[in-house]
Amino acid sequence: MAIQSIVPYTVAGDMMTLEEISNQLKTTGHPASVSTIRRWIERDGLRTERYRRRDYVSYSDILLAHQEAVARRG
Repeated sequence: MAIQSIVPYTVAGDMMTLEEISNQLKTTGHPASVSTIRRWIERDGLRTERYRRRDYVSYSDILLAHQEAVARRG
C-alpha cells in the first residue's frame, strides 16, 4: 500500500503562474504579457501544470525564453 501525501498537491520547484511571471518580468524593463508567455510555452514545448484552473510553468524555463526574445530584439 502506498503512503498518501499529507499535502494533496504542491507545485514543485520554481513553478509559477503565468500572471506571476508576467508581473515579475515587468521589473526587467522588458515586460511580457501572459499571451506572449503562452506563445513561448507553445514554441518551446515547455511543460505546464494546471492546478485550480491556473497554469503553472517553470520560471527558469521562461527566463531562458525571455532572454532569447530580448536578444532577438537587439
